[in-house]
Order: sequence, then C-alpha cells, then structure tokens
Amino acid sequence: MSSTERAAREVKGLREEEMKVMLALERGAITIGPTDAGVISRLSSLPPERVEFAIRELRRKELVVRRGRNYTLTQSAVEALALSEYARRGMIVALGAIIARGKESDVYEAFDEKGGLYALKFFKLGRTSFTAVRRKRQPARGGIRSWLTMNYEAARREYTTLKRLEGLSVSFPVAVAYERSTVLLEQLSGVRLSTRPPLEDPRGMLIGILSEVRRAYIEAGVINADLSEYNILTDGSRFWLIDWPQAVERRHPNAPDLLRHDVLTVVRFFARAYGVRAESGAAMDYVVGRTLLEEDKLFPQD
Repeated sequence: MSSTERAAREVKGLREEEMKVMLALERGAITIGPTDAGVISRLSSLPPERVEFAIRELRRKELVVRRGRNYTLTQSAVEALALSEYARRGMIVALGAIIARGKESDVYEAFDEKGGLYALKFFKLGRTSFTAVRRKRQPARGGIRSWLTMNYEAARREYTTLKRLEGLSVSFPVAVAYERSTVLLEQLSGVRLSTRPPLEDPRGMLIGILSEVRRAYIEAGVINADLSEYNILTDGSRFWLIDWPQAVERRHPNAPDLLRHDVLTVVRFFARAYGVRAESGAAMDYVVGRTLLEEDKLFPQD
C-alpha cells in the first residue's frame, strides 16, 4: 500500500486528539525538528496521558514513527493532513485511481462532492535525491530542515509558478489550490511525450512547445528548468507543459544555462523521436526573444 493510499484509508477515522498530535508533530518538525512527548503535549495542549494514547494509535496506523525518545510523522500522515484540509474546505471528498507515478511525485484522480474530477499531485521528494538538482536551480539560502519542508516548498513553488502562468496559454496546467505537500490541479488528458505517441504534426508541435517556453520566459519571467519529454503531455494534437516545482525566475544566476538545457532537450528529442531537426541556435534566439519565428532558419535542412 502506498503512503497516499494509507492516508486516504485512515484520514476519515482520525480522532480529534490524534489530529492535534499530528499537527503538533508537524509544527515541531518545521520549527525544532524531532519532537518528544513532552513537547507534543505542550504544542497540542493535551495532557501527557492523552498524548501517549494518541501516539499509540497513530503508530498502529503507521502515521507516526518513533526515533529514540522522539516522534516524527510519516509521509502518510502528512498526506492525511492535506486530505483532511481539502475536505474541510469542501474542495475534494474522495481519491480515485493513480494517474501517474514519477521520480518526485505521484498524481491521483480526486473528486469533489458533485463528481467533478481533478488531479491531486503528491510530492515525494524524499523518494529520490533532489539535492543536487536543487543546488543548480536555487541560490543557497538556509538549508531545508527535512523531507517534510522540502516537499512543502516544492508544492508551494509549483502552485505559485502556475499562478504566474495562469491565463497566458491553455498549454499550462491550472492550479486550483495547494496544501502541504500537494497541489490540486484541473484534470488534463493525454500521455507523456516520452512514450512517443503518434502526432498529427510533429513539426508544428515542436514550434508550439518552443512558443510556450518563450511565452513563459518573456511574459511571466519563468523557466521550467527541467523540461523534457517526460513532463510534456499530449493527446496527439494538443500538448501541456507540466511539472513546475523546480522552476526559476529569469533573473536567476543560472537562468541562461537552465533555459538552454530546456530548449536543447526538447529539440534533440524531436530529432531523435520524430525526425524533426531544428537548429538549436535559432531555437534559442526565438525563445529568448532575439528573433521572431523564422521557420527557414529554425529548420534549415528543409
């Protein structure tokens, strides 16, 4: 059972005192690190005996683990807190099937009380090493305390980036809300471009993707910083640029290199997968706004 499936199973049965202990542990993890029973009692305003009882129940449900004298939340607990908050806000009432599983996140169907369908993204950055790529994308500023705050920051960054992109193009996902390590998105159709699905117009799609990278860069001042065939969805005619937690601003010191990496990765994939060979220098000139779209320069082989 995945951490998300366990969270969905346990969240509806949580008692008030269990929620208070989980919230205390969350606060402790963010502010002081691992937390013992005395600190939990103080942060939750619960007497020690009730804290001990709640901890026993939470450990049985695999929502809390013990580390010596201290206790910490599991990933399932963090996700249960997020699901509880979405339910409290009347945004979603149930999870459906898993839509996608990636290195850094899982995406599930989510439903509101009227049956409306969304995509709920759960960040799981502790599952793989994210530290090295993060150093390239983000200037040094106080270190991340734990996997918990690292996932919270990823969700916040993706949500705020998508809000900056909102309204610029239908090729960017629409973020509805974020909560802890999750982002609630409008549902998208399609498959990852990495599966090499048949495309109605591969050359036109490459131009379209470069145009959207240009729009994000020029109009929103944002660079995806990890763009590849794995975070582009398509239904064969349309496409969507997904996964923005690692995005950086145009003024970032590594912005030129990160933008070049995004552009070259996409250009090389289309050459390899669809035989569409674009000139990388012309693609970069177009994306950064030095030139308008000149197809004879972008595709000099034609």
